[in-house]
Amino acid sequence: MSSSKWNSQEDKNKNIIRSYIDEIFNKHNLSSIERYFGGTSIQGSPQAGKGGVGSKQFIEEFFKAFPDWRATIEHIIAENDLVVVFLNGSGTHKGEFNGRPPTNKPVKISSAELYKVENDRITGHWYVMDQLNLLKQTAALLSEPV
Repeated sequence: MSSSKWNSQEDKNKNIIRSYIDEIFNKHNLSSIERYFGGTSIQGSPQAGKGGVGSKQFIEEFFKAFPDWRATIEHIIAENDLVVVFLNGSGTHKGEFNGRPPTNKPVKISSAELYKVENDRITGHWYVMDQLNLLKQTAALLSEPV
């Protein structure tokens, strides 16, 4: 395959991920999640589930705690069928999160996410999120002086 065809497919894969992030994390349109995931998708997150089902359940709960959540793509890189995204997310802690009542405070977190895209569908998703910082910001984990 020529490099221009690979670049074209890589650009297409990046656009799929951009669209997914905007549709789900900015527009909160969870009814479209199945459109992005293949039926046999693999997820390396704790919310694993086929076809994005586990992600949808996790995200629904997350949006109850942070109903105004938004994500901004800082970097997006593609190679072959893999897309890496560095995200910054922000929202207001308005609902229970991790067993803690709402603080009504703004929170910001970063994540690095790896997506595998095959036949225009997400077939793999793994991520690393700054969960420690999120827990501190929601008072689910209290900072202690050093």
